[in-house]
Amino acid sequence: MGNCKTSRVPMVTGFVQQKVEDSDSLAGGQQYQSLIGALLYISVNTRPDIGISTSILRRRVTKPTTADWNEAKRVLRYLKGTADHELHLGGGSNLQLECFVDADWAGEVDNRKSNTGYIFKFGGGLVDWGSRKQTCVSLSSTEAEYIALAECLQELQWLRRLVKNLGERLELPIVVNEDNQSCIALAAADRTSRKSKHIDTKYCFIKDLAANGIVSIRYCPTVQM
Repeated sequence: MGNCKTSRVPMVTGFVQQKVEDSDSLAGGQQYQSLIGALLYISVNTRPDIGISTSILRRRVTKPTTADWNEAKRVLRYLKGTADHELHLGGGSNLQLECFVDADWAGEVDNRKSNTGYIFKFGGGLVDWGSRKQTCVSLSSTEAEYIALAECLQELQWLRRLVKNLGERLELPIVVNEDNQSCIALAAADRTSRKSKHIDTKYCFIKDLAANGIVSIRYCPTVQM
């Protein structure tokens, strides 16, 4: 791929809507598996911008198709065109933790599960990120966002302990940016509505963190998100 053309995006938007049977099976998947392993290493350590692309492609390592292979090479083309991108670790005097969380709804065409994505900034620099498929099927975009918010706040609890062990003190509440206003209203509601009472109790600790002043869930327009 040394002489390949660059790509402006790590994955085309319509790829996740393609069904597996719509493409031919890839003969010998060892090279595909090796490539995905390398991309995972890169996405975890320095390139959060390929996180969701790599997350989607790694779900197909057992039976990859030619379409998967071509899309994996697109990630390489994107990395070649953005090799000068850097992580900025801040350096400002205001060491405040801030996070952004988002989700798609029913993005997986095969099982209609949604994807969670979040990033954390500390002192203005990006320090933590994640992108993964949710374990359950959401019945609405609000529910998908609510589950993503819960997964994000679990990571937040770990980061709070890490920052404390490093001798830093975080100002509370920690701002959590969310682009779904129904999800924010659900987190702030005192009672459970008919449409949300089926949501598992493990996601309801969001309300406890908000009520105790640990987090402040703030609306962030989708364009900015």
